[in-house]
Amino acid sequence: MILPATLRFALMAALLLPMGCATVPGNAPEPKTASSAPLLTRFHLTGRLAADDGEHRFATAFSWSHTPSRAELSLFSPTGQTLARLTLEDGNATLATAEGERHETDAATLLEPLLGFAPPPLPALTAWVQGDPGPVPDRIERDESGRPYRVWHSGWIVTFDSWQDARPRRLTIERGAARLVLLIDGWSSEP
Repeated sequence: MILPATLRFALMAALLLPMGCATVPGNAPEPKTASSAPLLTRFHLTGRLAADDGEHRFATAFSWSHTPSRAELSLFSPTGQTLARLTLEDGNATLATAEGERHETDAATLLEPLLGFAPPPLPALTAWVQGDPGPVPDRIERDESGRPYRVWHSGWIVTFDSWQDARPRRLTIERGAARLVLLIDGWSSEP
């Protein structure tokens, strides 16, 4: 399936969210202990994202529901129409667009050709959106309040740009030329 360039980049931007990634060895110092608050296994968040790969830029609204057995990411047009929906459930991935659906047993297999690069791992991303440095970060810088400010993880650099209460409000996630900015508008502990 060949997707229009705009939709392809939208998927690239948004699909950075839920997939695995290649490990880049690092020589960073030992990480500090992650925050003591337990991570939520069930949540729903809404917001906006902007992506830039050095050649293309894209912005969209998104909705992400996450449970231990299912994750669903939806991308929306400026008028609220669903552009794409990625669903991960029971070890299967489904990508639904206006052109139809594709199914794979591995989401990375489904998305790697569209992305052209390996996105951040889901366990790290689910931690980052909750304000946690994630599983086994390479390095952490903390702000004066002790919250993560910048995290290095397998070649990705995550900057917690701003906070609202105990949750990040804005995150910048970068690796090489790939840059994803998440602005989280709404949080719920139930999907």
